[in-house]
Amino acid sequence: MDLLREWAGWRVAGPPYVLAADRPVIESRRSARAITVRTGWSSVYRAPDFLEPGDHRLHLGLLPQPFWGDLRRASIYVLMLNPHIGPTDYYAEFEVAAYRRALIANLRQRFPKSRPPFLFLDPAFSWHGGFAWWHSKLAGVITRLASLWDIPFAEARHRLAQSLASIELVPYHSPSLRGSGRWLRELPSVKLARAFVHDVVVRRVRSGEALLIATRQARTWNLPTHRGIVRYNGPQARAAHLSPASSGGQAILRHLTGDTWQATSTCRLTTACNRRRQERS
Repeated sequence: MDLLREWAGWRVAGPPYVLAADRPVIESRRSARAITVRTGWSSVYRAPDFLEPGDHRLHLGLLPQPFWGDLRRASIYVLMLNPHIGPTDYYAEFEVAAYRRALIANLRQRFPKSRPPFLFLDPAFSWHGGFAWWHSKLAGVITRLASLWDIPFAEARHRLAQSLASIELVPYHSPSLRGSGRWLRELPSVKLARAFVHDVVVRRVRSGEALLIATRQARTWNLPTHRGIVRYNGPQARAAHLSPASSGGQAILRHLTGDTWQATSTCRLTTACNRRRQERS
């Protein structure tokens, strides 16, 4: 579990926030076009390039986000490329102490029992752009789970957050990671992410314990073929949908509910199914 050990032991000393092993690679490309380091909310929103389109830099004034969720206990792993960025990222880290503590707790893999381990399904942070992105992707699946489990929507969301984890190939923020080839080839943190997926997650998938959904850069993760591994390609990868109509969303529903989802989805409009629902009610 080198990935977890390296990030748990990483010292949050000050910007630029970079894993020690990545620092030589980052330093070799340290230019105004490759990276930026902002150290306060006011310096961000007052900057002349605030929210300017076409920004492909790594934003190293923000804490890295190599993964989300409880990686030891999750059973659904979603693979991404790198954490994107919006105004709420900077505001939250510089102005909201509880959010910053949650980021560091995630890196240490220490989760309060009262909160869901997948931070971006935690309603306490529903004002953040990360919650808006993940919740919009998964709202349809959560709705189906609530119906199948016959529980409130909020409880279904909490249960999904217990099972869900995501892993980023590159742990550093950028609005758009264009020209990522060298980062992917040279950053030790990228190798740590790949090794964890191959050594831990794929092994759990093969044993039937876990589901793996590669939404971004599926080819560069070098995954084997397995019925428990879902790959997104082309337009599917760009959208990264996880709705009940997507291959990833359907896989999540099957993983969490077994044959219940399949039976419900294939015959939900037939007279026989309606009769069975009436008998159960």
